[in-house]
Amino acid sequence: MPERVIVSTPAHLHAGNMDLHGGLGRLYGTVGFTVSQPRLVLEAWRCPDTRVEGADADRALQIVDRLQEEFGLPHICIRIHEAIPRHVGMGSTTSLVLSIARAYQLLYSAGVGLADAALALGRSTVSALGFYSFTRGGMIVEGGFLLEEKGRHIPPLIARYELPESWRFVIAIPYEPLPRILELKAREDEVLESMPSMPEEMAMKASRIVLMKLMPAAAEARLEELLEALEEFNGLLGEYWATEQKGRYCCPLVEEGIRLLHSLGSAGAAQSSWGPTFYTIAPSLSKAKAIASRLREWLSERGGGAVYIAAPDNHGATVIV
Repeated sequence: MPERVIVSTPAHLHAGNMDLHGGLGRLYGTVGFTVSQPRLVLEAWRCPDTRVEGADADRALQIVDRLQEEFGLPHICIRIHEAIPRHVGMGSTTSLVLSIARAYQLLYSAGVGLADAALALGRSTVSALGFYSFTRGGMIVEGGFLLEEKGRHIPPLIARYELPESWRFVIAIPYEPLPRILELKAREDEVLESMPSMPEEMAMKASRIVLMKLMPAAAEARLEELLEALEEFNGLLGEYWATEQKGRYCCPLVEEGIRLLHSLGSAGAAQSSWGPTFYTIAPSLSKAKAIASRLREWLSERGGGAVYIAAPDNHGATVIV
């Protein structure tokens, strides 16, 4: 067994959920993308007393405590070198849970499976995008959870596509909407329980867009077609969530940002989860740099924000021992 391991985990971006109606016995069915940046980079080693340091250390320690309590795991020391931003729709919590569980597997040959760890901590029960981004990478399409088995199984992976290495995601996280997003996240369970069932026609349309536009475009690496389908799918979901978001997107700033991406030549863009993260895909690094430069300028005049250029991550989490 290694003395020390480093787990490097990619972030992911939500595109949307195919079926919030549930009439066929399953709900959600998440579609999304694994991206190379930002990342969680976590170093772990065996030690006599548990200790966690670095970015997001408080939350990581809570996860370690829960895993130790649930599975009787021994002490571990962790240093977080890089963290995925919290509460912006990029999977920071699931990444932490799975990365820590993976470190335990390698350091102690501990009998905790990744799926067991995720389910015990309430992750990947509704959406498994984070689970498959960690274990597989690529563009993910999962099949939603059975209504009578919610929380007991991770939704199945039904399709996965490796995207061209030359493509680049351009990801923007505006800071101004964050307080409102945090307030919404704090009552997320209540919101999800109170939302009415999606109209069946809307669920049928969303599923058809995924099956007949988004998935074929990914399979054939047709970027413009993929982006058009992505925005159509994501925007349709935005209409369903509009009563909570007060619009198609989380806030006017994201709507303005997506219009800016159109003006820069993008065929489509999307909001990730509740936002405020939004993104597009450029055909090349040079085009991505041009878009990112304009986005940074635009954000600097609107309360600031972060911009990432990321390659598709077709591998999932990696380990260095």
